[in-house]
Amino acid sequence: MSENVPCEYQIDDELIECNHCKNTMFIKGAAMLNTAKMTFLGLDWLNRSAVTLMCDKCGLIHWFGKAPTPKYNRS
Repeated sequence: MSENVPCEYQIDDELIECNHCKNTMFIKGAAMLNTAKMTFLGLDWLNRSAVTLMCDKCGLIHWFGKAPTPKYNRS
């Protein structure tokens, strides 16, 4: 599934909904969790990353340390 296509996501079988508008459709992305020390040493690539889900309706970005999984309808 392309990460630019809105999709419903879940963590531990719980559907994720937007904190602002309660929408359940998100676009998945990623972000680096940079630290000043690692940047100073030129080791940015060693920093951890987080999964982001941007609400397809209002644009609010939600950050996750544990990767959410796409919810597939079984119809």
